[in-house]
Amino acid sequence: DPNITSLGLGGWSPKGLVENGLEFLHCTLDIPWWSAIVIGTVCLRLAIFPLVILAQRNAANLNNNMPTVQRLQQRMTQARMSGNVQQAMESSKQLMEFMKVNNVNPLKNLLVPLAQIPIFLSVFTAIREMTNLPVASWKSGGILWFTDLTVPDPFYILPVVTAATLFATIELGVDGIKADQVGSSTIKFVLRSMPFITFPIMIQFPSAMLCYWFTSNTFSLLQVLILKIPKVKSLCKIPPLIDHTTAYPLKEINVPKQTFAEGFKQSMKNMEITYKLAEQQKLNEIKM
Repeated sequence: DPNITSLGLGGWSPKGLVENGLEFLHCTLDIPWWSAIVIGTVCLRLAIFPLVILAQRNAANLNNNMPTVQRLQQRMTQARMSGNVQQAMESSKQLMEFMKVNNVNPLKNLLVPLAQIPIFLSVFTAIREMTNLPVASWKSGGILWFTDLTVPDPFYILPVVTAATLFATIELGVDGIKADQVGSSTIKFVLRSMPFITFPIMIQFPSAMLCYWFTSNTFSLLQVLILKIPKVKSLCKIPPLIDHTTAYPLKEINVPKQTFAEGFKQSMKNMEITYKLAEQQKLNEIKM
């Protein structure tokens, strides 16, 4: 094979680095391209594994403190809706202090999805370029029934297993998005529909792309199984989850059910109050 640089590939852009990495694995280890894709995918997923551990810790911490967070949020919402600005500000202050003391931050759960988006796009772009040229050896760089990595799987096996593993990752919430824990039935439906919605697109992807996607999904599933092992959780300092259905009766939490739009609107209002309080505290500190 000619050097990928001579084909106009590679470079220092994110997708160029992916192309360089795949070529390095292929040439240095003397392995077929499908193996390079699998190994490269595993390396990328291992690189963000520390973020996964942080997100798992935060998710467990958030779950274990959720009843108190919900009570404070509901108290703030009720005060705001009744026009009691002072009480709303006080509840907001209590919520901020509680979250700070207990290291609760819902935004940390977005670490893994946010890290995976640029990785997925970079790999997708790199593989698309290498299959579109195509790199000559990619036509015979596959294995089993998908020997040609530049064309879609003629038997639709890769799209099926990729969609199936994608569905499993959504159900298990291995990357921070679990369908069962989403309050809105509409969002649950959308999440669970994603594998079926994307399937017609998957069948048009070259086998190389689905080789990457399936490997990434499989890594996610193995990852969640490993992190469920008590000794591994203890080693990673992930606290055990509290079952609030028994530890805290639902009537004590007293959080009414809301539609997604209602919940989002109230959350935005509460965030606005919290932001104003934080700004006021900064001004007070400056004056002092």
